[in-house]
Order: sequence, then C-alpha cells, then structure tokens
Amino acid sequence: MTLAALALTALTLTAAGPAGAVETAAPRILMVDSSTSRSVLIQRRSGEVFAPGNFAKLMTLAVVLDALDQGEIAETTPFPVSEHAWRSGGAPAGVTTMFARIKSEIPVSDLLRGLVVDHANDAAIILAEGLSGSEQVFAGRMNELAIRIGMSDSRFANPTGFASPSARITMADLALLCDWIWTRHPDANTLFSAPDFTWNGITQRNKTTPVRNVPGVLGMMLAWDQRAGYGAAILAERGDRRIVLVMNGLGSEKARDDEVTALVDAAFDEFWPVALFPPGATVGEVSVFRGAVERIPVKAQNGASAVLPVSDDADVSAAVVYEGPVSAPVEAGQEIASLEISVAGENVASVPLVAGADVSEGTFSQKAGDGLYQLLFGWW
Repeated sequence: MTLAALALTALTLTAAGPAGAVETAAPRILMVDSSTSRSVLIQRRSGEVFAPGNFAKLMTLAVVLDALDQGEIAETTPFPVSEHAWRSGGAPAGVTTMFARIKSEIPVSDLLRGLVVDHANDAAIILAEGLSGSEQVFAGRMNELAIRIGMSDSRFANPTGFASPSARITMADLALLCDWIWTRHPDANTLFSAPDFTWNGITQRNKTTPVRNVPGVLGMMLAWDQRAGYGAAILAERGDRRIVLVMNGLGSEKARDDEVTALVDAAFDEFWPVALFPPGATVGEVSVFRGAVERIPVKAQNGASAVLPVSDDADVSAAVVYEGPVSAPVEAGQEIASLEISVAGENVASVPLVAGADVSEGTFSQKAGDGLYQLLFGWW
C-alpha cells in the first residue's frame, strides 16, 4: 500500500531559470535561503563527509549555549584554565588562541567571545573541561546534541576540531547546525558581530573576516583543514531575507574569501522569492484507497513559495508527491502530500500539502473494488 506516488500535478514556471546560473569553485557547498521554505539555492556534494576542523567550534558553541539555556551554568560562571588547555590550545601551541593565562579563571561569557571572535582553541578546551571535566566527555555531549539537531552524518571527537580520524561532518549537517544556533539562540548575534575582542591585554580582530568585509554578513566561522581545505560557514541577512552558506575544499584563503563575497551577493541579487500558490489554494488531487470517493484535493494551507534563480530561460517545475494511494478515512487539514519544487531537475524546496476535504471509508463494495483493482493492476 505504501507505493511511491508521483506528480498528479506538474507546473512549469517562467519566473526563474536554471540553478546553474551561479558558478562556484567550491568542491562542496550548500547555500539555503532560510527565510522561506528552506529553498536550496546551490548545492554540490552536500552529503559528503569531511573533517570538520574549525567548524567543530560551532558545535562547541551550541553545547555551551544549550547548557546556558538549561540553567546548568551562567554567563558569569568562572572556568579555570588548566595546564592542558594552555599547552594544547594556548600560546605555546602556536594555534589560534585568546591568550588565556594558565591557572587563571575566566567567565563563560568571555570564553564564548574568545571562541567566536578569536576562533580560540584554548577557549574551546576550557569550556569543555569546565562543563564536562574533560574533552572526551564533552565530545559525547557534542554528539548527543548533534543527534537532537538532526545531524545524522556527523561525529565530533573534541571541542577544537583538531585532526581526528573519527571526526566528520557534511555540508547538510553544518547548515542545520548554523540554522539551529541562529534560530534557537538569536542573542548570539552579539558574539558573531563583535569587531574585536581584548583579553590579557591583547586585542584581536574578528577572524571571521566577511563580517566586516561583506555587506549583510552576520557571522559564523571560517575553517581550514589539511585534507578538507579552506571553508566557511556564513549567515547573512539583507532586507527580510536570510541565507546560510556553507562550503569547503577551496585551495587558499583568497579563493575562499572571493567565493564568500560572490556567493552572498548572488544569493540576494540573482535569486528572488516567488509566490507559487496563495494560502488555502488547491494544488492538485491524490488518489484515495477504500474511500467514499476516488480522489481528494490537496491544498497549500499556508501557501507555497520558493526562492528561485532569476533568468529568462525557465527550467523550474513543481509536482505533488505522496505515498499512496492515501487510505481512508482522511480528515480535512491532514498532511498527506508535499509540493516538490525543482530547478534543472534538482529538488530545491518542499511544501507540505493537506487534505482539502474529509473522506470517509467507502461501502463494502467500494472497498472490495479498490482491493481487486490493486491486486490485478496495482496503482501505478
């Protein structure tokens, strides 16, 4: 009975063109407009795993923000700077650091500034040790939260992103993480947008350089890994639109920075919101099994829209997709299908569709007839 049923309604739209209109050199990339139905603007190898590197610090941030939200700690809670944190993530290690003094104590709020603004490894380790006692135990919390967020293909081994054979992430999971941080903890904007941070008498400018160089960029994190190359996780807003851009695999800092600038501009200049159906509009029909009627209308209860590439040569389609036929009884307003919107054959957005009417179970003869038809011919 749960046969994949496809496309009773198909549309060809002339408001937009192929997704390939925007070029990028990034080997792995996902750019999503999160102000609509999460329209995918660009994607390439977004499900491929790679070493998280500095992106792990975003998960470290997420765990600490979650602990603050739960009342487990406060922003004023002081965490001690261990010798391990100092030697592994501080000045002696020659890595990005906030220059925390060994055996001092630092409030969580300042450690978060060091983590986000300075990409500080010592801050990441101090937070992990202060919250969980050790990096290893903290990594367990990172993975638990990743599962809650829906990051099914990711695993973290430490709070810094230092190389580990067991650590992995995908562009799709990274975009989920960025969106989760911003949606669940909008106050973190003040961390990401800070122009600089001073600790231990040393002032460092925000290492997420697009924050000051690219209009509309609100923040997130830059990364580098010897195997995965240069990458960026960027959140940007212009007007009432917000995009999440994650990518990696670039060969240099300049290549990464150029791509960020070009892609953020393209997201707002070359992709526009398009209203496909108004709220409550009937989109199509689906088949009903053993019901009083054979077909039922489906509606876009909240309307249907997507952000699509601007172009004259349209290659955009939409289709009703559902598992079917739908078994009676069905209640009006019950979600039973989706409108799948594609550009150049790739799915870019999905809108839930609900039943437009009640359908009761059919009579004995109607149900018997449906069963015989399925037995003899199937449904598709």
